[in-house]
Amino acid sequence: MSWKVAHACVRGSSHQRSGLPNQDAVQCVVTPAAQGTVAVAVVSDGHGSPRHFRSQIGSSLAVSTVAANLQGFLRDSVALSGQVPFVPEQVHELERKIVSGWLAAVQSDLKNNPFTEAELTAMERQEGTEGRAAVMTSPELAYGATLLAAAATDRVLLYLQLGDGEILSVTAQGTTTRPLPPDDRLIANQTTSLCQPEAWRDFRSAWVTNGALPSLVLLSTDGYANSFRSDEDFLKIGQDYLEIIREQGISSLAEELPAILTEATQQGSGDDITLAILQDDPSAAGPTKVPRPLMTAASKSALIEQLKARHSSQQHKLQELAVRVEQTRRDNRRLRNTVLFLVAAVLAIVVSVFHSRIFPPSPARPPLPPVTDPAPVSKNPAATTPHKLLHEEWTLQLNGKEIPLSKGSNIPANFVHPEAKAGEYPNDYAQVAWDPDKHAMVLINGSRDKWSASDGQKANVNGEIKLGQKPLTILFAPRIKGTLGPAVEAAAGSVSQP
Repeated sequence: MSWKVAHACVRGSSHQRSGLPNQDAVQCVVTPAAQGTVAVAVVSDGHGSPRHFRSQIGSSLAVSTVAANLQGFLRDSVALSGQVPFVPEQVHELERKIVSGWLAAVQSDLKNNPFTEAELTAMERQEGTEGRAAVMTSPELAYGATLLAAAATDRVLLYLQLGDGEILSVTAQGTTTRPLPPDDRLIANQTTSLCQPEAWRDFRSAWVTNGALPSLVLLSTDGYANSFRSDEDFLKIGQDYLEIIREQGISSLAEELPAILTEATQQGSGDDITLAILQDDPSAAGPTKVPRPLMTAASKSALIEQLKARHSSQQHKLQELAVRVEQTRRDNRRLRNTVLFLVAAVLAIVVSVFHSRIFPPSPARPPLPPVTDPAPVSKNPAATTPHKLLHEEWTLQLNGKEIPLSKGSNIPANFVHPEAKAGEYPNDYAQVAWDPDKHAMVLINGSRDKWSASDGQKANVNGEIKLGQKPLTILFAPRIKGTLGPAVEAAAGSVSQP
């Protein structure tokens, strides 16, 4: 049995537009062993927030440190001929060693390259004095990054994960699953990290031996999964990559992988995307290798384009779905208005025809005496304005600007993404509507961005965020945060910035 690897790391299309660096990192190592090979694949995603302003260095230090630790662990702790290669205590000790090794590498980098005043000032402009104090107290925050790792011999495969990202296991039949349990804390843009205190306690780990070894292992940063319309679509890539590798070999796929991932970030999340692949190739084991049948250039190109199409089709599907949903909403509104008009017309006809029967004339009343001192009429609009107006008139504060929102209004794309190119987002980025079932105004996501609200609500494409009594903070996209509040409250100055 022999393990082979391939990997690629591409800068996100949104990072290119905003000038941010690629904050992902990857390292794969294959070394010969007494039986077969020892393979290690490590992927890390640096955090993109201002407080983690050296995260691209932190992710690079993570992959190099972890690759070295995993190689040593497999060499010293795994008996290649044993049935039980190690126990949980050994893995927990490995996790402690990984975190301490990363912290030591961070301290070494910081000693050689202390924080500059320009770095701290730029961070303070967005995070305030509290952010600066936090980084000065815990400098490792600036290097924050996640971690995905897989290490394999001919008899055992070890998985490690800290933070978000995806590890997929693919069987010989193409069945794709996640070998590690989910972490309920990873919601919206929240993640565990190497930079947190006692980070080793947050690791998730598992291992399989002998007959349970998969044919393929995929490790990717969250930018890849976020490029797909659904989790079901994302899981299909396991079988896609398995078929391509079987047809043309992993070396040929490695040449095409950068173009495949570039297509994904341009048509999908816009985030940095990194993918590492471990392949268990039984045909390469033993003294004689089985030759792989030659493929024509046309067949190879067709397979690659098929995988690219799965990525590029996501945006087309989203756009088509958004158009269909919006058209359905408009048809429903027209139908509702037509029905209401017809009902009102019928009632008017009935009232006019049977008015005398329905409302018989009342007996004459004596005239009322004149009023000499009428009570003053209140000029306070708030006294006569129904409270429901607080639900129907809203204000969005974003990027230092304000936009009024009411039933039927839209939020243009250039208000949320002023630097976006024409056509990159739909003109109606979001719509405001009244939801009779929720008895509240709702904000409908007309874009491909994934929203998360301060009260826990989320909205993918065509999803809704309910607007209640209190102001609400919505993270429309990384580093794009807006505050919504009822218009009456906003006018009174009660809406606070996040």
